[in-house]
Amino acid sequence: MPWIKPAKQSDIKEMPIYSELEQPVPVFNRLIARSPEIFSAFMPLASAVKAGALNEFETETVVVFVSKLNGCKFCYTGHGSLLKEISGNEGILEDLNEYETSHSFPDHLKHILTYAEKLVTSSQDLEKEHVQKLMEDGYSEKQVVEINQLISYTSYTNQTSIGLGL
Repeated sequence: MPWIKPAKQSDIKEMPIYSELEQPVPVFNRLIARSPEIFSAFMPLASAVKAGALNEFETETVVVFVSKLNGCKFCYTGHGSLLKEISGNEGILEDLNEYETSHSFPDHLKHILTYAEKLVTSSQDLEKEHVQKLMEDGYSEKQVVEINQLISYTSYTNQTSIGLGL
């Protein structure tokens, strides 16, 4: 249970953004809705990040991997279940532990995971070559920015979840 009380569904119905929200509004979003100004800015960003360069499987793989690196059990568990469902692979979470050698992930996704791992755990070791590798895989500069934002956004939401007791 979170450490602060999430906004009530009935309170969120009064917000101008309500018609654009998933129903019922998930607890994570209800926590952010405690600050309507932040919530109103957050939701369009969330939509834009999710509509980025990667397909659903790739996006969920990145979200689960980054959540694991950040130690966010709430996000890892919820998105991990979705990743298992999308992939049809019950062992995919274990495969993430050995992603570099796993056959569950294509090479371009392994390169994204390497970039994510560097960005999250040792950003001082991230180099231009990591971005160039993504571009060699066919990602445009725009798409690299979208991949970067997915990783950064996930870290942000992980810290929000951890910091509010999810």
